[in-house]
Amino acid sequence: MDYHKTNKKSINPEKNRHWFWNLFFLYTKNTFIKGYRTDLTQNDIYEVLPEHKSKTLGDKLEKEWKAQMDENKTSIPKLLWKCFGRQYLLIIFSLVIPVTITFLQPKILKKFISYFTPGHNNLSRTDASLYGLLLIVVTVIRRLHLHNFFLRLSEFGIKMRAGFTSLIYRQLLRMNPSVVQSGKMINLITTDVSEFEEAVSKITNMIKDLTKIVAVCWVLYSEIGWLFLIIPTIIFITMFVNSCIATLVRKLKLKSLNQTDRRHQIIKEALSAIKVIKMNLWEESYEKKIAKIRNKEIRLIRNINILLFLKLVLSESFHNASWYIVVAISIWFNIQSTTGTLFLIINSLTIVSYGMKGNFPTAIHEVATLIAVFKRIGQTLRIKSDESFAEDNKLSARINLNLKIHTAHNHTLINLKKCNIAGGITAVTGPIGSGKSLLLKVLTKEYKNVEGDLEVVGSISYASQEPWLFPSTIKQNILFGSSYDENRYLEVLRVCALLEDLISLSDGDSALVTDGGANLSKGQQARINLARAVYKERDIYLLDDCLASLDAIVADFVFEECIKKFLKDKIVILVTPSVKYANRSNNVITMKNGKMHPIQCKTPKSTETKSMIYIEKDKAKSGKEESIVEESFDDETPLIKNNKVMKELYTETKVKGKVQFETYKKYIKENGGMVKMSLVLLLTGIIQFLKSSINQMESVWINAEQVLFNNVTDKKIYIEANEKRHQMLFFLPIVILTATILMSLNTYFFWVLAAKASLKLHNLLFAKVVRSFMQFFDKNRIGIILNRFSEDILYIDEILPLTFFLLMGYFVGTVGVIILIATVNASFLIPCILISVFFVLVQMFYLKTGNALKRLEFLTRSPLIGYINATLDGLTTIRTSKIHDTLRKEFDQHQDLHTSCSYMYTCCEKAYHMIQTADEIILLSFAIILFLALDDKMAAGKVGLVLSQIFSLGTSEHLFYRTMTRFDNQMITVERVLEYIKQKQESREGLVMEHWPKECEIRFKDVSLSYKSDQDHVLKPLNFAIKNKQKVAIVGRTGSGKTSLISTLVRLYDFEGTIFIDNVDIKTLPLDFLRSKISVVPQEPTMFSGTLRENIDSTGKHSDDDIWKAISTVNLSLFGNLDEKIDMNLSICQKQLICVCRALVQRNKIVIFDETNASVDSDTEVLIQKIISEIFAECTVIAIMHKLRHILDFDLVLVLDKGVIIESGDPSSLLKKKNGVLSNLFKKQ
Repeated sequence: MDYHKTNKKSINPEKNRHWFWNLFFLYTKNTFIKGYRTDLTQNDIYEVLPEHKSKTLGDKLEKEWKAQMDENKTSIPKLLWKCFGRQYLLIIFSLVIPVTITFLQPKILKKFISYFTPGHNNLSRTDASLYGLLLIVVTVIRRLHLHNFFLRLSEFGIKMRAGFTSLIYRQLLRMNPSVVQSGKMINLITTDVSEFEEAVSKITNMIKDLTKIVAVCWVLYSEIGWLFLIIPTIIFITMFVNSCIATLVRKLKLKSLNQTDRRHQIIKEALSAIKVIKMNLWEESYEKKIAKIRNKEIRLIRNINILLFLKLVLSESFHNASWYIVVAISIWFNIQSTTGTLFLIINSLTIVSYGMKGNFPTAIHEVATLIAVFKRIGQTLRIKSDESFAEDNKLSARINLNLKIHTAHNHTLINLKKCNIAGGITAVTGPIGSGKSLLLKVLTKEYKNVEGDLEVVGSISYASQEPWLFPSTIKQNILFGSSYDENRYLEVLRVCALLEDLISLSDGDSALVTDGGANLSKGQQARINLARAVYKERDIYLLDDCLASLDAIVADFVFEECIKKFLKDKIVILVTPSVKYANRSNNVITMKNGKMHPIQCKTPKSTETKSMIYIEKDKAKSGKEESIVEESFDDETPLIKNNKVMKELYTETKVKGKVQFETYKKYIKENGGMVKMSLVLLLTGIIQFLKSSINQMESVWINAEQVLFNNVTDKKIYIEANEKRHQMLFFLPIVILTATILMSLNTYFFWVLAAKASLKLHNLLFAKVVRSFMQFFDKNRIGIILNRFSEDILYIDEILPLTFFLLMGYFVGTVGVIILIATVNASFLIPCILISVFFVLVQMFYLKTGNALKRLEFLTRSPLIGYINATLDGLTTIRTSKIHDTLRKEFDQHQDLHTSCSYMYTCCEKAYHMIQTADEIILLSFAIILFLALDDKMAAGKVGLVLSQIFSLGTSEHLFYRTMTRFDNQMITVERVLEYIKQKQESREGLVMEHWPKECEIRFKDVSLSYKSDQDHVLKPLNFAIKNKQKVAIVGRTGSGKTSLISTLVRLYDFEGTIFIDNVDIKTLPLDFLRSKISVVPQEPTMFSGTLRENIDSTGKHSDDDIWKAISTVNLSLFGNLDEKIDMNLSICQKQLICVCRALVQRNKIVIFDETNASVDSDTEVLIQKIISEIFAECTVIAIMHKLRHILDFDLVLVLDKGVIIESGDPSSLLKKKNGVLSNLFKKQ
């Protein structure tokens, strides 16, 4: 479905670099330099690495999944293990390095501290220097491994995400449209698969920390004996509580994902049918509908995050509580420990605590989330697919039917006996809801509830009832994966009457089609849709009412030249309500209520011979009329004539440089403002003060234990030390408990604020989007807009608040540790300040590149969503066209671009983190040199305190800078959301007039319209008047500007000139007020998921009696309850009548019918005309018409051509006019 070739990318330099370059991430140098000098673009993204290719990964997963399906033993974890297990084991085996360092570091630290303990005669200064150097070396090795380890983990997660995205898309292509939930499919690909990246990182970190725990327990056992059992006991209790919380989190996560699916579904529907929503003033009702779902969703997300952080709080208390318990029990049992041993315990617990307070809780949360994701993905992949629509066969093409078609409730809908079709045109006609389109669904095997024999021999091409066009060029929409045959292509353009349209477009068949063909008229959409089906060389052509949207002259031409002549040697089944075309067909199948007639279907030798087949509906069993027809693929109405090709299909505004201060200001404001955020920061500061106090108290306690251990003879010193011990035994648990309570309160308070901010931003985003000018929707494709509501909102819901909260904690923690170290020796402030200045400069250098890559990562995500959206809308056409491989290839190309960009960002991020490693190394080196220089003046307790805090600072400062960078990158999502929130809105200002309009007289004065300033006018200065209660028909060829004229009346677009209603300029009226006085029955009958009531009266302003009266007026008897869920497979006629019900309940005096008779049968057409003449007798009615059967029932006819009125007057006079335009059109009917 792509219209352009992808530019060849540069090879990723990582691929061919020496191991040394890769170890230190030196291959990112060029990216950083270019990113700093100029803004990065998509052209700067490297070619995806071979092992990251979507096709390779998708093939691997698909092959294994098929093997599991064949064995009827499917499991997503098993699939992951089979495809990625070996690679994951290699990553896990590399954990030997940090585990070994975990084992060695406490022992080295103990030896170094022992040098400063009184009576260290067994250690010389040289020995202490060697231990100090060894401490630096193991720290360097640990840091080097850490960043490369995380890069490989991130790469592993990216590959899993890419592979499963490709696998799910392939499954989508095979799925029957009736079982596809578009909201869920979008959520699976945008949200669920993204969990793999986070999950693999967190779960692996948990495994790493488990190995560290084993190593630490061994070290502690060798030092303190059986007391080490306290540590695993506390760990087990903590993990048990966390597991219980995780079970609850998993249940909440499943519920939240279901709400997210629902929200995405409704937003997609609203965006696809934005014109209908605007003209019916449903913006507010849809805002409320979305807000209701969003409230449930955000409550669940808030509770999940609060539970997650409560686990963090519980784990945060582990470190200090464990140390206290170990020391207290050792005192109880009179087990004396040296200073080195006590600091060894602290250092060991510090190593374990980062896992306990970070990795363990989040990993358990990720496991719970992953289980929910596995379940959802598994449900989708296990859906049985049927890829054998109608296989090519060397035998003569034929269709043999002898079957019954049942409804979903197993009532017989159609009883078809011995129908044999072997050639020619077979017209399928019948009244509303008789199942005409359902028959085509059966032939394409999209409908399965069938009993009897169905034989379809030959290949099929299908043209849907509602034109499906995808974002690409007109040429690509017609070729649709087929090879280009110039002669056939030009002939198809001719027989489908497209040549004149293409000549009028400056870019010809290279003109881009927007979402659903919104920049083309309905007739142009229908003919391109037909041309795609006809261009394919097939045996059987299924054409579902493809002539309905064409004017009489064009329809006749297409029928004769395309269907009768071009397809003369093929089997053509044409669904049509037109008796004229049925009479000119070889065979006629009439889907008719009533008595069953035993007849046969035969193919006559000439087109003059007809055979009639009457098929009954079995009403005795059904109890009510039901019909299932082809889904409507597009909810847009005709728009602009595209005169200028856009350079890119999925272009978005890309902000350059750093995220602006205003974005931060707005986000903080939505989080409760500076006052509440300051309160959170203050609480965080108090908590950090308590943590630092705990560390100080531990140091005091250790010094006291050192005095008691040395059995000093000075009784006063001994008593003081003993008092300090008892003071610590009493006060330390109080401080720990206070810190725990404050952390819990702070967590709850923050997440309540974050949830409110996320809720407000989302609801504001939706409100602003639906109230934007129509030009906004012309410019931004649905995939781009949906990206804001899926990926960006996901970040704002879950990831950004987490990063923000952690950032505050790391900032306060880093400052607290620096102050604590400075209390030991003020000299430490010098390297701390210099390092901080250096890293601020490094961060400024990095952010230009990091932010640019992050923006590109989001931008390259939009085509994926747009591609999925287009696929969802045209699934039946795709399946019958058998171009799965082509679409799969193009989708994989889009994903490869996104994958490469994502991996580039990850590499640059890890390179930045590698530079940050220097702070811990520098501080550690400075401390060791300083302590060795002042060895006689430094107490062992202070040495141990500083070194343990430096290790803590190395981690906390690294986390602070990393989190600050990520926060800045993630703030791009807020920036993107605010970009849409700031979009120019339709003006609601104006003067409301009471009892307006009274006479409903409409006058156009010099009205012209151009959809873009650089385009020709689609309406040239129009001047005409419509009197009170007049019934006006607007007639014209396809693309003549009829629907554009209607759009000016409801002010969908700004226009030049003046429109008066009762002598009031409509531009002076509030937009809502104006639209509330005009009812529009749209060209395309759009249905929304929900109840019948919501589809007729979404605002809830009208009574049940009014709604039932409207339903009765249009003779819709298939509904028994207003709160019954609407069947999205209603026939076009039934959908159209529901749209008429909307106009009936509104009771406005100005009513517009936009080609409502185009796709309906003759009975429905008569009914609609009766409603116009009788129900709306006292109203001013404007009707756009292609079918001119009832033209004499109108008072005035306006004939448009290329935006100009070329004829006007009463219909009888115009019909008598020799060689008149209306007269010629009428004769062609």
